[in-house]
Amino acid sequence: MKVIFLTSLCLFFIATVNGQEFGQTKQFFNTPGFKKMKLKYEQCVLSKGEQFAKVSTPSEAIKFAPIACKREILKIKQFFLNSAFKKTVITALIDSIKEGVEIDLVNIVYKERLKYLKK
Repeated sequence: MKVIFLTSLCLFFIATVNGQEFGQTKQFFNTPGFKKMKLKYEQCVLSKGEQFAKVSTPSEAIKFAPIACKREILKIKQFFLNSAFKKTVITALIDSIKEGVEIDLVNIVYKERLKYLKK
């Protein structure tokens, strides 16, 4: 009986801690500062990708557009480093942001290339 009670108590405690961490993380991502930095990074990558697509191959545009906006992603990383997140979590968050933007970048680059192929 004691084992079942202790097990259920531990599970409840773990669920509560995980829920609080997720809530804090969600609140962190909803701050205006983070949203502004992320939007600035997205706009930079997409505009550079569109510019590069006009003068180079799509693969080069996709490769070099995020590099051209390295300063913006470093600002986001610094924002995370000032928080209580572990470095491995910060790396995963930065990678997630980059991957999301790169998906949009691929779409923008190929749309831009299609414009030139239709002409």
